[in-house]
Amino acid sequence: MAERPSASDYLQVLKTTVPNMVDQIGELAKAELKPAAKHGGIGAGALGGAAVVGLTVLKLLMLTFAFALSMMYHELAGFNPLTALTLGFLTTAVLGLIIVAVFALFGRNQVMKVKAPSATIAEARASLGAITDAIENGVADAQQRRIPTDAIEVTGSAKLPKRRTDHWSE
Repeated sequence: MAERPSASDYLQVLKTTVPNMVDQIGELAKAELKPAAKHGGIGAGALGGAAVVGLTVLKLLMLTFAFALSMMYHELAGFNPLTALTLGFLTTAVLGLIIVAVFALFGRNQVMKVKAPSATIAEARASLGAITDAIENGVADAQQRRIPTDAIEVTGSAKLPKRRTDHWSE
């Protein structure tokens, strides 16, 4: 009659398989998060560049444009100087808001390309399911006084979901 496996036998099997599984999930997370971090960095850099360059150059250009519009409103439309200045600066402010909207949309589009690590999450869930199934099978084996021969026998009956083919390395 075979000996009943002890809890330490099951822990030893888990001790040998779980670290490998965790390392593989870590590698998957690195591979999946690298492109997401790249898109996030590009988006943040674009927004930062837009802020620095835009605030310096656009201030000067907008002031020049506002005064030019004011002169045009005064000379061509016949408005008094104060009204011409008001209309010139108001027109320039509206155009400035349009430029800000363009930069904001570009930055938002780059940030929206950042994706959640779905393959890593799915792999972690599948791994936890495999561990749960292995523990349940180990309890059933212990109740039947059956000794598993190796880790493959213990984890082989786990109900793993079908693997998706994600293109996470892009």
